[in-house]
Amino acid sequence: MIFQYKVQGRSGKPLSGGSWKWVLLFVGLPLLELFLLIEIGRWFGWLSTLWLVLITGVVGGSLAHRQGFAALVQIQAGLAAGRVPGRQMVEGLLILIAGLVMITPGLLTDLLGFTLLVPMIRAKVAAGLIKKFSQPMMGKSPSTPFSDDSNHEDVIDV
Repeated sequence: MIFQYKVQGRSGKPLSGGSWKWVLLFVGLPLLELFLLIEIGRWFGWLSTLWLVLITGVVGGSLAHRQGFAALVQIQAGLAAGRVPGRQMVEGLLILIAGLVMITPGLLTDLLGFTLLVPMIRAKVAAGLIKKFSQPMMGKSPSTPFSDDSNHEDVIDV
């Protein structure tokens, strides 16, 4: 016998395709994390698994803290130079996200956090996010508010 169950939103209609992403994120990911922790606990023991989770959280939090302050210094330097430090702000947000997922217990979220703390990977993710979110707002303009090569010759301060 096959059971079919349609998850419904507040309006009584089935959830749309975008809503399933949130269900998977907030229900599926923790279940997958729990399964992974149980399996690792079976292989190495619960104490080793606990230490692994604690160490990755502490090391990841420390790295995020250090890189977060470095990003803040870059943002302040950009503002002092009169530039809009959009790329640095997006990278700072990614560092914040990395720190938040690092303090949650789980190995997949720690892997995601460590990945976002690698500067080369973070720069590519930031560039992709900037490209994705700036084009609908700005049209097909070659200059975006996040670019570091802004030309200030046509600005007159009063």
